[in-house]
Amino acid sequence: MYNFSYFSPIHIETFIVSALFCTLLLFVPKIFKRLDLKKYSLFLGYFLLFFKVVDSVYRVIYQKEPIYNVMLVHLCNFVAIFAAFYLIFRTKYLYNVVYYLSFGPILALILPGITNYFNNYYVYIFMIMHALIVFTVVFGAKYLDGEPTKKGLFQSIVTLLIIFLYAAFYNFLFKDINAMFLREYIEPRIFGFIKPFWIYRIVLIIGMVLLEVLLYFLSKIKAKNEFD
Repeated sequence: MYNFSYFSPIHIETFIVSALFCTLLLFVPKIFKRLDLKKYSLFLGYFLLFFKVVDSVYRVIYQKEPIYNVMLVHLCNFVAIFAAFYLIFRTKYLYNVVYYLSFGPILALILPGITNYFNNYYVYIFMIMHALIVFTVVFGAKYLDGEPTKKGLFQSIVTLLIIFLYAAFYNFLFKDINAMFLREYIEPRIFGFIKPFWIYRIVLIIGMVLLEVLLYFLSKIKAKNEFD
């Protein structure tokens, strides 16, 4: 078993490989001009679902995690499913949810939630899975007319709050689970000073909502610059 550390060689290596892999997927329509974008999007959606299953099965078999810990527990698990469904169904709601919740996988790529791993394959799977979510946002904007909206922002905030309610119930059912980081600090070295713990929970939820709002304003700035 190996201990994972941020910005270690395996972290940097898998980050680069994930970025290159997603860049290749992004430019496939440019390389193959006659490619049917809807069929390609459909393929990517099913591929992402398949990859999510591989991720879960791998964690159970090789990382020795209990099944209830690889289900829909953390934000990125939900966003991965939303991203796959978006690529399959290409709805505005799903694009906006993936876009506004993409701060989760972006942070996970920078600060992966990995403590221990038995071999490098797990780190690759983890990083590629999260990179595919970010890829979905870019692919949707570039090829499928995906666009963040104010309505989508409110819908994504409601979706996030529902996920937190679900996580609270999940934590009640399974006492050793830290769904949505509501039972233990998301990163004790950074947030451990926030006490009592119920205040941390409020800060966590408000912080994620504010990140969604920030992504909305970033989209407006980008749109304004393109218009100018």
